[in-house]
Amino acid sequence: MRASVVLTIAGMAVVTYLTRAPLLLALARRPLPTRLRLWLRLIPLAVLPALAVPMVLAPGGQLVQSVAEPRLWGAVAVVVLAGRRVNLLVSVTAGVAIVAVLRAIG
Repeated sequence: MRASVVLTIAGMAVVTYLTRAPLLLALARRPLPTRLRLWLRLIPLAVLPALAVPMVLAPGGQLVQSVAEPRLWGAVAVVVLAGRRVNLLVSVTAGVAIVAVLRAIG
């Protein structure tokens, strides 16, 4: 991997940490209000469509129309797993893995 790519990734990690850590550290010892806890629990449900919908869209913005398209099956896996309340990271990882395997075999 080129040094510029590694430096870019490391820089993005540092900036992300510096923008999020202070708030998390400030709230770590305080109990959160019930409404805020509920709102935070719903964030993954809002993020899921943002991750899954582009997965089934073709580059031109057209929906995938073939059942042989790996992206369609990856999106179906994400939606099914999320519907069963599986962790969002696990759901997305499974969807990506399904797409990778289907692309590799065919």
